[in-house]
Amino acid sequence: MTILRNLLLLSCSLALMACSAVSLPRERYWRLELPVPAGGELPRGGVLMVNDLQLANALQGDCLLVTNGTAEIAQLELEHWIAPLDRLVTDAVVLGLSRTRMFALVKGAGDPGHHDHSLHGRVVDFGLHRDAQGMQAQVVCQFWLEDRDGLLFQDEFRASVPIAAISAAAGVAAMSSALQQVLDQLTGRMRAAKVFDRTMDSAPVK
Repeated sequence: MTILRNLLLLSCSLALMACSAVSLPRERYWRLELPVPAGGELPRGGVLMVNDLQLANALQGDCLLVTNGTAEIAQLELEHWIAPLDRLVTDAVVLGLSRTRMFALVKGAGDPGHHDHSLHGRVVDFGLHRDAQGMQAQVVCQFWLEDRDGLLFQDEFRASVPIAAISAAAGVAAMSSALQQVLDQLTGRMRAAKVFDRTMDSAPVK
C-alpha cells in the first residue's frame, strides 16, 4: 500500500509540474488610439453637443470582432475593449471634433450649458473584415446634425484601412485610423452644410 501511495503521489506531482510549465494564453484589453490635434483653425461653429452614439446589435459585447465574408462574425475571445465600444467611439468623436478647433466648445450629452448644434449617431460597423483580398479594418457610422431650426443633414460615413500584419494590435491601430477618416469625412460634410457660416445670434438650443 505504501508503494502504491508513493507512486500515486509521484504521478500527481509530475502532473502538477507539467501543468505549471504550460503557459496559458492571457486576456488583453484595448482602447482606441486618440485622434491627433489639428492646428490653425479658429473656433467658428459655436457649441456642439455630441449625444451618446447608438451601437448596432451585431456589435454588442466587449470582444474584438472579425467578419468572414459578408455575414459570419467571430469574436476574438481573448481580445477585449477596455470599455463598452459605444462609449469608446463616443469619447473619440467628442475629442476628435474638439481637436479640430472648428467649434468654440465640443461637449458630451451630460455636460451642462447651452449648445448651438446637436450631433447624433449610430455605429453600424466597427471591426476587422477578412475576404479574398486579405484583412482590413472597417468603420461605418451614420451621423445626423441638428440646430435650432431642425435637421441640417443625415449621412453615412465609411472608411477601410488594410492590415498588413494580422494581429490585434495592428487591428486596433487600423480601426483607430479608419475612425479618424470617418471624422474627417464628417467635418467635410459639416463644411458643405455651411455649419461654420451660420450665425449664432438667436436663442440657443436647450
